[in-house]
Amino acid sequence: MNTAPPVSPLAALGSAPRIVLEGLVHRGELATLELVEARNHATLTTGLAGLAAALTLLAGFASTFTLAALVWQREDRGLILGLVTLVYVLGAVALGWIALRRLKTWSLFAETRHQLGQDYSCLRQFFPPATP
Repeated sequence: MNTAPPVSPLAALGSAPRIVLEGLVHRGELATLELVEARNHATLTTGLAGLAAALTLLAGFASTFTLAALVWQREDRGLILGLVTLVYVLGAVALGWIALRRLKTWSLFAETRHQLGQDYSCLRQFFPPATP
């Protein structure tokens, strides 16, 4: 009975091309893993943000109606409701700015690009560019 380990299809290649191909396969696996993690993170975050937005909207309506009912007999009710609206607008602008800043600083495949940069540096050490 032959108990030799199975031969990899890349084993038939020479040492250097085999290492490069295995490295590319590993980087592809890392990119796939990061893409799945990013998708799962985005799905969960979107769901939670949607629920939070819906509940915040309902709470905003309820609190605005409550405030309107409390100040309806006052002369300055227009000013009070206007200030509440201004607070809502300022809050929306601040949250939008924070979300935009987070989107601008987010980097897709950060670890994959880091690993590919290290691979490139390593390859340049072994195979320096030809100088004309």
